[in-house]
Amino acid sequence: MPQQLDNSKIIVATLAVAFSLLDRFTKWLITDNLTESINFTSWFSIRYEQNFGVAWSLPIPTDFTIPLNIFLLILLIWGGFKYLDMRFNKSRILLAMIIGGALGNIYDRIMHGYVVDFIAFSFWPVFNLADIFLSVGVFLLILFYGKIKRS
Repeated sequence: MPQQLDNSKIIVATLAVAFSLLDRFTKWLITDNLTESINFTSWFSIRYEQNFGVAWSLPIPTDFTIPLNIFLLILLIWGGFKYLDMRFNKSRILLAMIIGGALGNIYDRIMHGYVVDFIAFSFWPVFNLADIFLSVGVFLLILFYGKIKRS
């Protein structure tokens, strides 16, 4: 069992870094190459925005959000390994998605003071790939929790 857990930590860490790097890459593409919005339809576009708020652009001061996000990330990692059965690939992937998404947005907050958002639907606040990883990861974790929780 200890060897399984060590392998799981390596797998989760590797996947989390991959998700985070994919997020960083898309944000780099947007910040360095997008000069004006790209409108695909009347309700969907790609546009550069600086999000100084938190989830869905809620205005909470950055001085408060950075330490809170780091604390929640540490709590998430601890809780994930404590309460999820890491023998399942679902557990590993979902935990890595959430960690990778969190790392991507925490990096932005620390380096820039804001998060780079670029995916825009007319009916939803602008978001980024890290937000997708976080949202989908949390949703699927809740959905599959009964199957992937530690016995």
